[in-house]
Amino acid sequence: MSEARAPRFPDGFLWGTSSAAHQVEGDNRNSDWWEFEQQPGRIANGDTSGMANDHYHRYREDFALLRELSQNAHRLSIEWSRIEPSQGEFDVRQIRHYRDVLADLREQGLEPMVTLHHFSNPIWFARKGGWAARGAAHAFLPFVHRVADELGDLVTLWCTINEPGIYGANGWVTGEFPPGRRGDIAGLYRVTSNMRKAHELAYLAIKRRWPDAQVGLSHHKLLFLPASGRRRDRWAAGTSQMALDRWPIAPGHLRRIVESTSDYIGIAHYWGQMCAFDAARPMDQFIRRFNVPGRRVTDMGLSTDPTWMRIVLNEVRSMGKPVYITESGLATTDDEWRRSYITETLANVLLAIGDGVDVRGYFHWTNTDNFEWGRGYGIRFGLIEVDRKTLERTIKPSGHLYSRISAANSLSD
Repeated sequence: MSEARAPRFPDGFLWGTSSAAHQVEGDNRNSDWWEFEQQPGRIANGDTSGMANDHYHRYREDFALLRELSQNAHRLSIEWSRIEPSQGEFDVRQIRHYRDVLADLREQGLEPMVTLHHFSNPIWFARKGGWAARGAAHAFLPFVHRVADELGDLVTLWCTINEPGIYGANGWVTGEFPPGRRGDIAGLYRVTSNMRKAHELAYLAIKRRWPDAQVGLSHHKLLFLPASGRRRDRWAAGTSQMALDRWPIAPGHLRRIVESTSDYIGIAHYWGQMCAFDAARPMDQFIRRFNVPGRRVTDMGLSTDPTWMRIVLNEVRSMGKPVYITESGLATTDDEWRRSYITETLANVLLAIGDGVDVRGYFHWTNTDNFEWGRGYGIRFGLIEVDRKTLERTIKPSGHLYSRISAANSLSD
């Protein structure tokens, strides 16, 4: 009697990693993030992106490592501040650079998913008020048109905006991102509304130029759970989830955006929290949020559980769209934990596929340890370690594990 075969992922499943240009390229001096990093106290340990991982010059080496790790896709961003350093002026050398990057990615056998905005902006845009300013979406559009025209023949998967809710909250509520504002809820609403409009305009622009391209965005799906079965705690969790899932903007917009101007649903999922009604917290909408008891806490300070991935994926099943997990990973220096996290998370992706969710790909965050925004270099998400002095790359055991899973298209090992 033959042994039962382990469940396989669908044929053509994309196995990859995700990255963001500013976090890995280095020397990105025309970005609002570069200016932000020079301000004392903004970044943990006084870190700055500096040369980052020098991916700008070492991309061929990095893509060769991805090929060695049996990957067939990679999600990366095009740095707006390099392409359009002054409003209306485009740098042909930088366009050529990114064309070389995408061509090499394809030569190495990796399908690119290209993100157009991943948290960083040109300084000229930031000084005009950035994403909180009137007309922000239209200011973004010339960059989109230029990139689609010049690079679109090398791209079939586009991600317009990365995690707009997280970007807005960190820049205008917690102050962790540029422009470093705190408690500006009105600003958060303006930002997310402008990003919604920018996504819709970018979607239409790309589809007009490349009708067969698949265009979507990446949505950060932090899972909120009620602290008890009481109605008020269920309300607290539901309200928190609604606020994040709708960016937060007018109710129903996330579903409308997905249905009308997205060819797929991009899900970034890392963490979960519990929510309880708390009458003593009017400034927090009467909601107390805290880590889930009994779950491990990552170096980002938030609780995680691989089984939550199945829950998150099933929440978007009714939208009837293909799903790409655009980010999933673990902030830890404990690589053994990362190994088990990858295996258990992917087991729950398989369960969700069995439930009927049309998952087409998984992009681990991230391939190389890098500059983790306001947390600096102390936070490690990578499958590949980078020596901060020599920039030498070393594949971690978790990277080799992910390679075996990718090669087998299965968890059979």
